[in-house]
Amino acid sequence: MSNKIAVIGSGSWGSAQAVHLCKAGHKVTIWGRNSTDLDSLREGFNYRYFGDLKLCDPGALSVTDSLEEALTGAEYVVFAVPSEAMRHVAQQANTYISPTAILISTAKGLEKGSLLRMSEVLSEVVGRLERIVVLSGPSFAVEVVKGLPTAVTLASPVPKVSSTTASLYHYKYFRAYASTDLVGVELGGVLKNVIALAAGMLDGAGMGANARAALLTRALIEIRRVVMALGGRSSTVSGLSGLGDLLLTATGDLSRNRQVGLLLGRGKKLGDIMRKMEQVAEGVHTAQSCLQLAQSLGVETPIIEETCQVLSEKHDLKQAIFNLLSRSQKFE
Repeated sequence: MSNKIAVIGSGSWGSAQAVHLCKAGHKVTIWGRNSTDLDSLREGFNYRYFGDLKLCDPGALSVTDSLEEALTGAEYVVFAVPSEAMRHVAQQANTYISPTAILISTAKGLEKGSLLRMSEVLSEVVGRLERIVVLSGPSFAVEVVKGLPTAVTLASPVPKVSSTTASLYHYKYFRAYASTDLVGVELGGVLKNVIALAAGMLDGAGMGANARAALLTRALIEIRRVVMALGGRSSTVSGLSGLGDLLLTATGDLSRNRQVGLLLGRGKKLGDIMRKMEQVAEGVHTAQSCLQLAQSLGVETPIIEETCQVLSEKHDLKQAIFNLLSRSQKFE
């Protein structure tokens, strides 16, 4: 069954989702602000993010810089903008969103200050939490574009909404699972970006495979603590949106967060790294918010805390590692 879908955001992940949903037989319109990116999408490419890799046939996607054009009549609205832009874009889009449309958030961050998850931001701006779905899981955009095997989870508090939306994405090489644990699925995608920074730092500094394995194992426990403190399920953290996304982002060299961590581990300054990046590394922007959220819940997250200390240059990496290793001995 073909559906009319608006994808809001023409970056790498927005473009990849638009192309995938188009291949799955849906009528897709993608919205963005960058005229150069939009022109290349009309030709079936997105040169800035994917070079000369062909995404689709020319004209397969409807492409626009008008939110009204993109959203009018859309049955599903995919928000694929950085978390720091979510509220602003949602406010602009709200006028044109149908009251029956299902909203799909694919951003992985917390709003600075409020510490709200992106589903909560959308709920505040647009309302109708029962029609909001979160997509998360191990899914590098370029691999989705290439049609390589991928599996993700789509979560909504309403079972029918999550299963219907998962069916929207479920196609050939792309397997989509449904979940009702919106909190767990969403937080897994948020917190793993911070851990990916830490894993990159260790690898960049040559700390070895033992250190990386220990970090990821203990970090998963920190993610589980935060998820459960907010009412999410422990089992979700062991799934695609938790362990799966963590493994991909922390060890895969296509991960922007890992790349930032690698450079930090090699002694580069964060400011210099970020100035040279064309895409957003969500972990950098959301790390402090993740720590604040954990602290507000009374949850102990020493790895996230030390990662924040390194990012703010209060501790160097050697000091952070020493602090973690010298913590009091405990039962596992």
